[in-house]
Amino acid sequence: MRYRKGTVIISREADLPLLRLVHRAGHVTFSQVYRSLFATKEKRLWDTLGWRIRRMVAQEFLLSTAVPGFPEQVLSLGENGELFLQSNESFNVERGVRVRGSNKRHQIWHDVELYDIRLGLSAAGVVRQWKSEPEIRAENDFSTMHYAKDYDAIVTLECAGVSGTVALEYERTPKSSASYAAISRVIDQEQKIKTVLYLTANPELHRFLLLNLGTSRRNIVVGLSREFVADPHRAELQDVRTGRSKRLGECLHDSSH
Repeated sequence: MRYRKGTVIISREADLPLLRLVHRAGHVTFSQVYRSLFATKEKRLWDTLGWRIRRMVAQEFLLSTAVPGFPEQVLSLGENGELFLQSNESFNVERGVRVRGSNKRHQIWHDVELYDIRLGLSAAGVVRQWKSEPEIRAENDFSTMHYAKDYDAIVTLECAGVSGTVALEYERTPKSSASYAAISRVIDQEQKIKTVLYLTANPELHRFLLLNLGTSRRNIVVGLSREFVADPHRAELQDVRTGRSKRLGECLHDSSH
C-alpha cells in the first residue's frame, strides 16, 4: 500500500503509548519520556525515539515548546494527537485546559516536576498504580461516583508490606489562605480516598500548608517532595491536624482501613 507523501501512519505499538504518556503527563521533556519507556540509555533507542517524536511534532500530533529554564524542548499533546486519542482512549480526552491561558508557564513547570516525582517514586519501587489528572478529571465529569477534587494524581503505593491509595497533590507555589480554606472544605467531602498527600517544593511552603490546611477533617499529610522522592520509606510526612510526623507505611495503613 502506498501512502501520500507527508502523511504520518500512527503505530499502535510504538506511537499510541507515546501519545498516551504525553497526554496524561500534560507536559513532559524528551528525557522523561525516554526514562519512562526504556530502562537503559542506548544511542540507538535515543535516536529512534527522537525521530518518532519529530515526525509527530511535524504533523501536530505533539507540540514541542522551548521553555526558559529547561535545557530541552517540552512536549504536550497537539490537536491531531487529541483527535486521534479521542477514539483510542478509555476516557474523554481534552487537552485545552493545559495548553491555553495565562497560567500555561506555571502549568508546564508543575507538570514536568510532578512527572519527575512519578519517575523517582517508580524507581524506588513504591508505585503500584498511577491515575493521572486527565483521567481523574474525565471520571469526575462523566460519572456519578467521582472524587471531590481533580487531584494531580491518585496513586496506589506500597511500603513495608502495606498497600494503600492516596490522592497526591504537588504544590510548587502558594495559593491564598482563603483558597486553602476552600480546598479544605472540598476535601472534607471526599468519599473515595481516605488520605491526601501534599508534596511541596520547599520548606516554607510546607509550613504554609500545615498552617492553612489544619482545619480539614480528612487525613492530610504534607511532605517535602525532594526528601520523599529520595527516600519514600523513611521521609517524614506531617499530619496537618495533629502536627505529628508519620512515615509512608503508617499513612498507607490509615488509607486502607
